[in-house]
Amino acid sequence: MANQDFSLAGALKVRSAEKEDAAHLHSYCFPEKTEAEVTSELDDDLAEDSQTHRLVAEVGGYPIGQISITRNPLDSAVAEVGGLAVSAPFRPLGVADHLMAAAEAAASEDGVKTLEIGLPSSEANVIQRYKDWGFTEKPLVVLQKLLGSVPEENEDEDEEIAEDGDENGAVDAGGEQQELLGT
Repeated sequence: MANQDFSLAGALKVRSAEKEDAAHLHSYCFPEKTEAEVTSELDDDLAEDSQTHRLVAEVGGYPIGQISITRNPLDSAVAEVGGLAVSAPFRPLGVADHLMAAAEAAASEDGVKTLEIGLPSSEANVIQRYKDWGFTEKPLVVLQKLLGSVPEENEDEDEEIAEDGDENGAVDAGGEQQELLGT
């Protein structure tokens, strides 16, 4: 039999998630999780006191994609977008674009003025996709301090820092930082 081309048409609907969506979200979007995990996460999002609104993209009655919007508890004008997932066969069809547009509309209707997302810098392709949707990078510095025993390979580094500092081991942190710290 020779190859034949067919023209297919279908309707994509983006709507609020429902409890019954869990099984299909598990199958199409989150096969790496258990169905119980997906159900529990969806139940949490659908709870009356939840600050999260989850939307699903549906084709032929089956949820094949999703996105969530979670309001910042400290600033009601800010929400975090996340959980964007689309079943692989539907990715080239622009389903993520429709989910993002629906998320923006839902957030705006709910009084949100700013959408944010936190991503590791190693996710260059994902970061670019969000930039394509109009997101901009926000300068942010993440500081980390490991508590407990110091690994051996860092001991030499700690000695160098102490040598570069004053008699108390303090290192010049810049004028403004010194003022903020009262040093």
